[in-house]
Amino acid sequence: MKVNKMKSIPQRIAENLEARGIKDPNLSLINQGKRPYFKTVANFILGGNREVMRNLAFGNQNVNWEQGADNTQLKRMPEIENWAKDAYRFMCKKYGEKNIAAFVVHLDEANPHIHCTVLPITPKEKFSFLGVFLDGHDDKEALSRHMTNLHTEFANEVGIKYGLERGDSIKETGAEHRTTEEYRERLWKEAQQKEAEVEENNKTIEGNKKTIDTQNNIMDSQSREIKHAAARLKALQTMIKNLQTHKMDLEGEVKKLERDLESGKITKEEADRKLAQINADIEKTKEKIADKIEKLKIAQRQLDIIEEKKNNFEAKAAMAEEKATEAEKKYNEVKAKIDKETPALNKQVMREMQALGYHLGAIDTQNRLEKYNEFKAQLPDEQREFLDSTVGKIWDGSFMEQIAENTSAVCSVATALFMGYLDSATTIAASHGGGGSPGSGWGKKDDEDDLAFRRRCFGMAMHMMRSGNKQQRKR
Repeated sequence: MKVNKMKSIPQRIAENLEARGIKDPNLSLINQGKRPYFKTVANFILGGNREVMRNLAFGNQNVNWEQGADNTQLKRMPEIENWAKDAYRFMCKKYGEKNIAAFVVHLDEANPHIHCTVLPITPKEKFSFLGVFLDGHDDKEALSRHMTNLHTEFANEVGIKYGLERGDSIKETGAEHRTTEEYRERLWKEAQQKEAEVEENNKTIEGNKKTIDTQNNIMDSQSREIKHAAARLKALQTMIKNLQTHKMDLEGEVKKLERDLESGKITKEEADRKLAQINADIEKTKEKIADKIEKLKIAQRQLDIIEEKKNNFEAKAAMAEEKATEAEKKYNEVKAKIDKETPALNKQVMREMQALGYHLGAIDTQNRLEKYNEFKAQLPDEQREFLDSTVGKIWDGSFMEQIAENTSAVCSVATALFMGYLDSATTIAASHGGGGSPGSGWGKKDDEDDLAFRRRCFGMAMHMMRSGNKQQRKR
């Protein structure tokens, strides 16, 4: 089907509906000056892998992909035409050829693609966005399911034929094989990314809501403009009709005057005088008719421009609403995943910190006992007795002392430091008699492995737990 570029898409849609005897459900709302809210059009972009699409379009020709570059020497390859025809047949089979309002191939952009405009009209010749694109299911996931299935069908029926295989998502293909450490590191990074995504999605949602409100106001204004333009158009048509009637009446008077002259009812001088007046009136009427016809053409063009602008804004508003819905959906998904993964991540890190703490405690105890025994063996008997009576001094401030007195608190502070929750680490330490903070520059160093960072977290946790009550301990 050849696209008529002389007509805009809204004009083609209007002619399509008129030929099929289908009423646009938004038309009555527009005539009442209200904002139309029925979804009567859907826009699709069909394409694929950039390199494959470029090869289909231009083969091995040298193409300058910079914007505004001169590529007039290029020849369109038959492969891209075959792909476009197959894509057109697929969309016709899927939604019906009568419902394809526009199908345009773009080769002047970085990635060749197709813009396809589809009317959601059922086999019973009724508009139904829910029936056509939501498969009859009125839920938030319905459109996503339909588009996923459409993506798969298009890839299987058209894409594979041209080397455009659909990629498999991680969600669909299964699990990943990683070590526990790699998995924990990935979860931690994802948690940080998702928190950033939540914040970004919040901004996107707010921005989209403002865009939707702005575009709704514009569409309301345009609906009023359309109503006024339509009223002016109708008034001009009525004026032209009245002037044409007046002109016919004057022409009738000329004929009557000629008959009266022939019958001798009036003299030739009187007939000439009246005829001159009537002809002058006819000429003025003709000028008025020509003027009103020209104004009618201008009014029609203005109405067409307003309607086209309104249709464009409707498309943008629908796109903005879709983006807002997608942003809210993504926000909820990311937020739910954070809520689900973060507690599990904290527990996992906490268990690892506890295990490392007891391991370091055992090593520390062993080292101190070896030093103690070596030192004790070199002393005379009386000094050994004195050392035994004062042995507590050796353990003062040791790691094992900290673990013995504040096992849970030390591990909690270390975990908070490892996770980057510096305020929480300071609060926990202070609530158990500690003090101080790790400083604003705290974090894992670029050249620091995971175990070294954990050791540093434990060291800082001990320091923070000890800082507040250092002067309070007496042995």
